[in-house]
Amino acid sequence: MKEIISVVVPVYQGEPFIAELVHRTRTTIIALQVDYEIILINDSSPDNSWQIIENECKKDCKVIGINLSRNFGQHYAMAAGLEHATGSWIVVMDCDLQDVPEEISKLYNKTKDGFELVLAQSVDRKDSFFKRYTSKVFYGALSWLAGTEYDHQVANFGIYHRKVIDAILTMGDSIRFFPSMVKWVGFHATFLEVRHAQRIEGKSSYNF
Repeated sequence: MKEIISVVVPVYQGEPFIAELVHRTRTTIIALQVDYEIILINDSSPDNSWQIIENECKKDCKVIGINLSRNFGQHYAMAAGLEHATGSWIVVMDCDLQDVPEEISKLYNKTKDGFELVLAQSVDRKDSFFKRYTSKVFYGALSWLAGTEYDHQVANFGIYHRKVIDAILTMGDSIRFFPSMVKWVGFHATFLEVRHAQRIEGKSSYNF
C-alpha cells in the first residue's frame, strides 16, 4: 500500500485559486509516487468557493470538501481538516497559491532525513510592505509574551508526521493558534527555505 500524504487547506475567498491549487497539488504528489487526499475546508466563504470545492470533489474522489456552518476563522477551519486527515504525513497550506504547491516535494523529501515535521521558511515573501511589517511586529510580540522564539518567515505551511498532528488534536484548546500548538507538542523539527509566490488575485482577508 502506498504512503498517503494528506493536504489540508482552509478556504476563504478562494474562488480564483481552488481549481489550480488542486491540479498543481495533485500533480506534485503523484510525481512523488505516493497516494494523496486533498481536504478543502470552506470557512463560510462569501464567494463561490463551496460550489467550486463540490465540483472538484465530483471530479476526483480523493478531494474532500468540508463546509463549515459559519466563519470560524483559519485555525479552526484547519483543525476541522486535520481531524479528517488519514495520511501518514499531513501538509498544511493556504489556498491563495502564495504557498507554492510544488514545494511540497522539497518538504516531503526533507522528512527522509529523520525529521517529524518540516516547516516552510519563506525568506523572500511576496507580501506588501505593510503585511510583512505587521507580521514581523506580531511575531515579535508573540515571542516576547510566550517566552519562546517565533520566526515571522514561518507560518502554517509545512509537512507534519501523523503523530505530530495526533498530539495537536489531543490538546483540545478552545483558542487555537496552529504555530503555537506545533511548538508546544515538540518533536524533531527543522526549517526549509521555500519559494513564496506573489498573490495573483484579490487581497488578504486579514485586517489590521
